[in-house]
Amino acid sequence: MRTLILSDLHLGNGGDYDVFAGGEALPALLDLIAREPARVLINGDGIDFLMNEDPLELDGARAAAQARAIVAAPESAAVLRALGRVLARGGEVTIRLGNHDVELAVPEVQEVLRAALEQPPAVAARLAFQLGDAPAILDVGGARILVTHGEHSDNWNKVDYGRLARLDRFRYAAGSVLVKQLMNPIARRHGLRFVSLLKPDFQGAALAALAVAPGIVKQLFSAASLDIAWQLFKKAGSAASFAEEEEDLGLAERLAEAGLGAEEEAALEATLGDGPAAFADEEAMSTASVKLARAGLKLYAGVQRRLAGTLGDEYFRLDPDEAEWADAQRLARKFDAGAVVIGHTHAARWRAADGLVFANTGTWIWLMQLPRSDAGDEAWAEFIDELRQNPKLLPEKQRAARTLQRFTAVLLDAHEDGGAAMWLVHWDRGELRSLGAARVPPASAAR
Repeated sequence: MRTLILSDLHLGNGGDYDVFAGGEALPALLDLIAREPARVLINGDGIDFLMNEDPLELDGARAAAQARAIVAAPESAAVLRALGRVLARGGEVTIRLGNHDVELAVPEVQEVLRAALEQPPAVAARLAFQLGDAPAILDVGGARILVTHGEHSDNWNKVDYGRLARLDRFRYAAGSVLVKQLMNPIARRHGLRFVSLLKPDFQGAALAALAVAPGIVKQLFSAASLDIAWQLFKKAGSAASFAEEEEDLGLAERLAEAGLGAEEEAALEATLGDGPAAFADEEAMSTASVKLARAGLKLYAGVQRRLAGTLGDEYFRLDPDEAEWADAQRLARKFDAGAVVIGHTHAARWRAADGLVFANTGTWIWLMQLPRSDAGDEAWAEFIDELRQNPKLLPEKQRAARTLQRFTAVLLDAHEDGGAAMWLVHWDRGELRSLGAARVPPASAAR
């Protein structure tokens, strides 16, 4: 039985900040895979429960209502029906939790999704859900394939599974707080849709939003009862401030990476302060905006290698960085695995070396093209200005800031020589294209 591993679909409710891009492509891929019985594993963030206006509290009835809104969205519904067809043809479907869909632990939510498969109850009941508190270990031809979402090494988005058994005790990660209190209102109420594409780097998204629309960010901090001066500069905004009791959202450290000069920092403080923004130095604020955008988008550009400038052979580089590879090696040693498959960062990765095969399955949301890494301030200023003029990223208005698709997944099958054949694949206009292939030997042979 072939195995398809996907992650970070972010199926949403069809609202203003819905970012899923595979409404036609993913059902077509699932139908292709399911021509024969197949196993499909969605490795975290398959569904996005953060993209709404509800309070950030894990409540069973509210989560079920959110699930009903998601399965009613046409593109999400099409994917779920396709998963139902996988099951109906004798296959298996497992959905693992990620940091955007902890609500899948709620039984009422699971039943909403099973109903959306549009299959007889006996078929729908085979839809399985798994927590992400431990990796899944798949046996493919005797090879051990470790699968985990990947937020375990991201402190801002790590799920507290120890508290998930008691919904009233569960506390969302700081990254989720940023999404609800700042990113969602920025995207929906103020139309800055581009910030939703920068997940899971929400600190970077906040800095990018500051570069484009500082007044809006200031307004939202105030509405969320967050002290913007403390969060950005570690300075209390007023004598009566209780900012030190706020949860640190990690913005000050990212702002420091922007390397603002004294005049630029003063201009930013004046723009965000309680006094009239007109007193801010416009020239200093202009150069500060460029630095904020560069710093805010640095991590996004880093994980989406070469997601900038003109298309070419190295438009997307797949090599993992040292930290990614070291974490994969650590997991492989700890769990005696010959391959490690993760998601979370939205960046497809592939490497086969030193007896280990490593892949990141990437994402099925829209991606945003950035200026070239060697672009000067003028190009970045043009990019920022376009985001101001076209914050919703309407296709007909895209010039410097373009949206793109890159649908990737991992495919596994038994190898004729034993062990597993493993591919990183790209679903491109109805065809599966291999981006990397390797054999994972059986566990006994690997020893």
